[in-house]
Amino acid sequence: MIFCSLYSGSSGNSIFISSKETKILVDAGLTGKSIISALENIGERPEELQGILITHEHSDHIKGAGILSRKYNLPIYANEKTWVAMERSLGKIKPEHIKLIDKEFVVGDLEVSSFRVPHDAVACRGYTISHGGKKISVATDMGVFTEEIRRNIIDSDLVL
Repeated sequence: MIFCSLYSGSSGNSIFISSKETKILVDAGLTGKSIISALENIGERPEELQGILITHEHSDHIKGAGILSRKYNLPIYANEKTWVAMERSLGKIKPEHIKLIDKEFVVGDLEVSSFRVPHDAVACRGYTISHGGKKISVATDMGVFTEEIRRNIIDSDLVL
């Protein structure tokens, strides 16, 4: 698996994760143009992305998600409460690209589990992404480190 934090901070967040077969973003909190440029700078092609996982509805996590979805026909994965909170900010998204997630789901050949992260958002989530015996965990903007977070990130090969 490949992991690259494209952007991290109050100005915007976006993480690239891939296996040989599947390429995703976790969050898209800068302009579409900025994220496209960052992907190209690491030798990745944005048209090869297969989805965007959203942690929560704050603009520094979703700013470019709508434009990337429209430009590259990408599904956006989020829990229902987050989707409702961010829907207006994304602009028009094709119905087939609205992916309401539960605790566990699959994107291509990546197995994804989501877990609660305490933050001042409606339903902030962290993710563990697994493939080929490797596990990457993303838990950002947490107010406190909880037992649920610990249980989900334990045995990860990489944690952000």
